[in-house]
Amino acid sequence: MKIFKIILATFLVIILFFSLLELIATKFFPEYSQNQIYKPTKQNGDGSLYRVSRSKNQYFKKFKGLEIRSDMTENLNLIKEYNTMWFFGDSVTNGLGVRYTDTYYFNLKRLLANNNFFFNIFAAAEYNNNLSNTMNAVNGINEKNNFFNKGDYFIYQFNYNDILPKEFYTNKTNRKNSVKSKKSNFRSFISFSDRFRFEYLHRLTFFRVLTHYASIVSKKTLGSCRERDIDALGQYTYAYGAVNYSQESKDAWKYFENKFIELNEIAKKNDLKFIVLISPISISFKSHDKLNLYNYDLKCSTIDGRKEIISMLERNNISYSDPLPLFQEKIDIDLKEKNFDPLFFEYDTNHPNSKGHQLLALSLFKTILDLKN
Repeated sequence: MKIFKIILATFLVIILFFSLLELIATKFFPEYSQNQIYKPTKQNGDGSLYRVSRSKNQYFKKFKGLEIRSDMTENLNLIKEYNTMWFFGDSVTNGLGVRYTDTYYFNLKRLLANNNFFFNIFAAAEYNNNLSNTMNAVNGINEKNNFFNKGDYFIYQFNYNDILPKEFYTNKTNRKNSVKSKKSNFRSFISFSDRFRFEYLHRLTFFRVLTHYASIVSKKTLGSCRERDIDALGQYTYAYGAVNYSQESKDAWKYFENKFIELNEIAKKNDLKFIVLISPISISFKSHDKLNLYNYDLKCSTIDGRKEIISMLERNNISYSDPLPLFQEKIDIDLKEKNFDPLFFEYDTNHPNSKGHQLLALSLFKTILDLKN
């Protein structure tokens, strides 16, 4: 009985201790009190797929071998009278952290419909997708199903972490592992525990704060560009040509352009209207420095990634949508009015939030109108 009382008392002390930590964390880090739960994709009884991303329920339906983001009431059969807009990309197009009604393609569909332009909208994307995944998907649709129609739109969402060494495409390496750094045992453990942390421990603000600072400690966030090596620009190392990777970055851009020319030829062959949506990143905006968790430093770059992608598209006569000016305009106005809110998720340089998705839609809408005129 005495041992039982000791165990019970110890258990209560532990609960009180962690409850106190949770209250402190919630008080001083309110941004970690929400939007931090992730659950892996699971299949429902009706064949649809379900996932939780940043505490948002998300649903997908299978269509011609693709996973299409769905509102769960929408019929994914093509309406024959309409042309189709096919969206391919990565986690931005997948809609990381946003409701279906907040995605840029849902907003775009409404903008088009309000102007009497009606389309089937199919968004096929997955986390870590890149140019190689897109080419495989497009070839699969066309060869197996012969599903593209003249006048359809093919929209590729470009992300700056799409620029990778040739070995990535030939060896089919996961994009997360393509930007290599010297991992410590601690960082390897953190990576191994990701699923459990995101689904269970991240329900507690204290553990989210702990993860935040642990991830910072695991990287070189200070020092010269050369000392920081791959951590100076992280996933944007090759797009922006980090100082230690200048030649590899030039080679990566050249390889990307050659593959992109192939993709453009596929679009031409199928009479598709090809548009590239350039998804901005938060480190392009001084006002978003707080989100720059790992202190990525554009001063460590030898390439201007935005100028490079635009130059590549223009010399190959490929239409594109560049939302960055719209992002900057909104930021400037909101700052003057003292109503500034970030356009990306907290401590995330890569994923626009719902406000950012609206601007992606507006930018694409203008590009589509320009093509129609």
